[in-house]
Amino acid sequence: MKKFLSYIGCLLLLSPLCSVAQPMPADDNAVTRQYPFVSTVFNRIFNSGGLDSFYRKLYTLKTTHTGTVNVVHIGDSHIQADFLSGQVRSGLQDFFGNAGRGLVFPYQVAQSNAPSDIASYSNTRWQFNRIAHTEIPIACGVAGFVIQTTTPGASINLSLKPGLTGLSPFNRLKFFTDSSATTSWIVQADNNAIPYIIKNEEDDTLAYRSVVLDQPATGFSLSSLPSDNLKAFYGVSLENSNAGVLYHTIGVNGARYDQYNDASLFWQQLPALKADLYIVSLGTNEAQQAGFIEQAFSMEVSTFIHKLQQASPGAAILITTAPDSYKGRRSNTVLRSLNNSLTDYCNKNYLPLWDLYRITNGYGSAYSWARRGLMARDRVHFTQEGYRLQGTLLLNALAKGYNNYVSVVGGQ
Repeated sequence: MKKFLSYIGCLLLLSPLCSVAQPMPADDNAVTRQYPFVSTVFNRIFNSGGLDSFYRKLYTLKTTHTGTVNVVHIGDSHIQADFLSGQVRSGLQDFFGNAGRGLVFPYQVAQSNAPSDIASYSNTRWQFNRIAHTEIPIACGVAGFVIQTTTPGASINLSLKPGLTGLSPFNRLKFFTDSSATTSWIVQADNNAIPYIIKNEEDDTLAYRSVVLDQPATGFSLSSLPSDNLKAFYGVSLENSNAGVLYHTIGVNGARYDQYNDASLFWQQLPALKADLYIVSLGTNEAQQAGFIEQAFSMEVSTFIHKLQQASPGAAILITTAPDSYKGRRSNTVLRSLNNSLTDYCNKNYLPLWDLYRITNGYGSAYSWARRGLMARDRVHFTQEGYRLQGTLLLNALAKGYNNYVSVVGGQ
């Protein structure tokens, strides 16, 4: 009898471990079968120890079903449309829980392309800017964009459309707006009869203003009071009360490391996203230059990493290389040099690296992707299928890293 009770006790102790050790799906074999030109043998995180803090937080989220893990993916046009990052968001939220859509911006109001699940419009025209157009003297915020107007009673309407995981209703909004104490905003969310008023205070240092809704919503309008003058809007994080992953995307067409480095307001607001992991996907636009100066590029990367560490001291950082693309009628040799330099930098500094350039088969591989209809006509950008394939690869690489971490924790 004692042996039986001891056996039951062991089962009770082990059963939580068995449940937490559930592996995250990561099937690179399926990718290889459908896309044999992809080098999935390299689809892993190099210098992966730098992601242990992130995996630990995912592990805790999965085992306790409480809390939120925040991912902030920063990049250029490869990220702005959200096909790649949306694939990763969908996979992480399917496994760990959906804590909301995360940071969004009214791209259409800024006359730019938007992710397929975001619709926005306004009752007036706004001035707009993005960090890649620094000649326009309007400071860009946390989304890498800004819209600004002096029109009395200006309003913004933003709604979510079904994405990869359907609609993501929210009941908490974090608005990044101008810090002027003279500007007030009225928020009206669908399914909520009572409007909410957000107002900055004198000497206010908060990066955002929160609104908690009585009922979940999938859209809202944000209006300024008619008496207000200058109004600026930088983005909003759409969240819910569920435990899970928040995956924020900050993608800006044409963006480079140095342009992010120079955007002071962006760095002031970025800590408010409380990142547990930064994913950085840049390099394509630097490679459009005539030549490559490695020392100057490494300095910009180093400055960017240092700013991330200052903004979020406890966050992990994952660098990704840019996939092969054309420059003129052939593959971009500058991009090859740049990616080699970025890989060396990460290895010397023990920074986690996901080498998409190598996974996609490196220099000359754009031809194979284009021939199979996975690249756009400009041979720089990719089709939806191409980006989602890359997103699946990144998701699998993160999943394999997480599974390895769990296997070590489970063996202790």
